[in-house]
Amino acid sequence: MSKTPDSLVDHIMDTTHRLAEAVAAEQALEDNRINVKLAAIDRIMAAGDNQFTGKPHSFSSAENVVNTDADYQLYLERQREAVRARILARGAYEAALAAANLHAATKV
Repeated sequence: MSKTPDSLVDHIMDTTHRLAEAVAAEQALEDNRINVKLAAIDRIMAAGDNQFTGKPHSFSSAENVVNTDADYQLYLERQREAVRARILARGAYEAALAAANLHAATKV
């Protein structure tokens, strides 16, 4: 089945919308990351003493080990997946543009 100019434009618009949604999702996760990080630091500080010093965690000592917090690790994984989704959406968008350009070049 031959693609029509309208279907090519529709495909480009669909991929544009998917790219915009992926960028928005990634940005929303980044905007909220500080809140998730602070909550993880609070959990670490409340969980007990610093295993290296035997003293209660300060904010900075808790921040130094924040990447060990399971919830924070999961959040960072969600961010990595959002970046992956954005990259794939960008690739689909670029492929749609290339297909339309190739179609146009072969019709000349």
